[in-house]
Amino acid sequence: MNKVYVDQNCSICSSYGEWISKQNNQLVIESHEMLSRQEYELDTLVFKTSSKNYYYSDAVIMSIASLGKFYKLIYILKIFPKKLRDYVYKVLSKNRYLFN
Repeated sequence: MNKVYVDQNCSICSSYGEWISKQNNQLVIESHEMLSRQEYELDTLVFKTSSKNYYYSDAVIMSIASLGKFYKLIYILKIFPKKLRDYVYKVLSKNRYLFN
């Protein structure tokens, strides 16, 4: 069973969790507080499958792609280098409370 861990105190994060769970009711949404201490300190969205854990931009891409159908078009973001994708993710993440 796939799980997405989001910061419930962040309106962007919790909205994302609500949106993705509406698209796939098999997907479990958990609070980031349920993560291990090491993962919690990463301060990122986490997407866990039965075989792998994804963090930062990969968590967003893979969680959306897991919805199937046309959502798999999100893979196109993989053309950008991971360092660039993660940099953009981290900038948005650090400033996420400004959008509340």
